[in-house]
Amino acid sequence: MIVQAQTKHIAQKILTVVSFIFLIALMFGPTLTHAAQDTGVNSGITYYCTDGNCTFDDFIAAIRKAVNWGIGFGLAFSVVVIAVAGYTYMTSGGSASERKKANDMLLKVAKGIAFMLAAWLIVNLIMTTLAPHVTNYIQN
Repeated sequence: MIVQAQTKHIAQKILTVVSFIFLIALMFGPTLTHAAQDTGVNSGITYYCTDGNCTFDDFIAAIRKAVNWGIGFGLAFSVVVIAVAGYTYMTSGGSASERKKANDMLLKVAKGIAFMLAAWLIVNLIMTTLAPHVTNYIQN
């Protein structure tokens, strides 16, 4: 009993530290990765329309970029949840309830990834149908 309580306490501390590092990276990541990039006119999520002359293609590019960013964020979060589920599974010892909890976490993550990829596929098909030539100049 004492070992399980200590293990849970350590797991909570590790999860807290990982969450804090993730939030810091989320806050400062965009600044650090785009620090040396000269984009010229900064008009928001897409940098292709200048002087406020945005077209429908710019709108489609902005939506596509936002969806791709969301999918990337969701997949990164899925990796963290998979790691926590793996840690829970490894430290479950002989506890069937802990193993079931880890299995449920992995199943939910798999369903979430399938849902995200299906949503991305639907959005991508719609965007490609509306503006097929936009994919040639999207900057990820």
